[in-house]
Amino acid sequence: MNHDKDSDALWNAIHQIETSVKNAQNDIKKLFLHSVRHEIAIETLNKKVDANQQENRERFNRIDNRLDNIDNRFDKVEETLAIIVNHLKP
Repeated sequence: MNHDKDSDALWNAIHQIETSVKNAQNDIKKLFLHSVRHEIAIETLNKKVDANQQENRERFNRIDNRLDNIDNRFDKVEETLAIIVNHLKP
């Protein structure tokens, strides 16, 4: 009888170890999936930030070009006014 109790205890211990290992493996899988989801989310956010930065660069370039055009117009107006002032001088 003692032999059966030892054998049962051994098999119970092995079963508990197997259950612990399976639980640990499941926890590791969950942690890995959680980590992968975070990496994907971070990568997606980085892509969105990059796209927004590029869009803002393009907008600022367009604004800069408009300002350059306005500066050129003012320069022409100043030149024209200088010519008029020179003609009006006695």
